[in-house]
Amino acid sequence: MIKNCLFLFSVLVFFAFAKAQSDPPVYKQQVSLQHDNDLFFGIDRYYTAGTFLGYSRLLENNFLFKHQKDATLQLDIRLGQETYTPRELFEGDFDLLERPYAGYLFVSGAVSKAQKNHIWHLQTEIGLAGPQSLAGEVQVAYHELINEFIPVWEGQIANSFHINFQGAYTVDFSLGDSYLFKNVSLTSKASLGTRLTFIEQEALVTLGKRAPIAYSSGFGRIGSVHEFFGYAGISYRYVVNNALIEGHPFGDDSPFTLDAIPSIFRARSGIVYRGLRNTYTLEYNFNTRETRREGHLNYVAIILRRSF
Repeated sequence: MIKNCLFLFSVLVFFAFAKAQSDPPVYKQQVSLQHDNDLFFGIDRYYTAGTFLGYSRLLENNFLFKHQKDATLQLDIRLGQETYTPRELFEGDFDLLERPYAGYLFVSGAVSKAQKNHIWHLQTEIGLAGPQSLAGEVQVAYHELINEFIPVWEGQIANSFHINFQGAYTVDFSLGDSYLFKNVSLTSKASLGTRLTFIEQEALVTLGKRAPIAYSSGFGRIGSVHEFFGYAGISYRYVVNNALIEGHPFGDDSPFTLDAIPSIFRARSGIVYRGLRNTYTLEYNFNTRETRREGHLNYVAIILRRSF
C-alpha cells in the first residue's frame, strides 16, 4: 500500500510539474482535503482515521492581528472527523481494551500572522464527542461495505460538547549554504480546553526547494511559489487532559475510560510539491503510546490543496 501511495504521489507531481508556469498569478484563497489512515500499515487501531475539509483566505484588514506591509494575515476554517478504536475490535470486555472507542466531529477557525521568518497562530475549536460525532457509524458502514472486521463499538466515550483554544509560534532559521538541510523551524504550541490540553515543542528540518515560511505550503500558507521539498520533525507533548481517553473533564458518564499518559513523543516526515494551483503532501506520522495499555501508533496523511 505504501508503494502504491508513493507511486500515485509521483504521478500527481509529474503532471503538476508539466503544467507549471514560470510566473504564476497571485492567489488569495485555498481549499484543502486531508485524510489520515493507518490502513497503509495493515492495522486498524488507536487513531485509525481522520478526514478534514479546509478553506483558507488572505485577509486585507486587521483581525486579531494588526495588518502590516511586510506581513500576511490568513484565515483558516476547518471541518473534521476523527476516529479512535482499541486494537481488539470484537472485544466487549473493557479489561481487555487498550483504549476506549471514541469519535470526534469539530469545526475550527484560526487566524495567523506570518512575516519573513516567523508565524503567530491563534485558533478556536468547538466539537462533539461520542455517538453524536457519527464516527462509529461511518466506520461500521465502511467495514460492512468491504465485509471485513466489523467493530463492535462497545464502551464508546459518551456524548459531550467541547471547546478548545490553541496558540502557536513558529520561528524559521535558514542554514544558508548547507548541502543537505536548508531550514530548521521551531514551533511552540499550547492548547487549552475540554477536548485536549497540552503544551508541545517541535523541531523540523527541510531540504529541497521551499518558499519562505510566510508563503510556504509546508506551513499551510497560501502562496504562488513553486515548491518541492522534504521534511522531518520530532516533538515532545505534555498532556494535561485528553477527553477522548479520560472523558469530559467536568463530568462524564462514559462506561469506560482510562488515564492518559502525560508525556508523548511524536515524529513526522513527508514530501511536498506545489505547482501552479495544486499542492500535494504525503506525510508519515508516529506517536508513542497514549495509554499504559496500548502501543505506539502510526499513520499516513494525504493532503491535497487547490488555490484560486
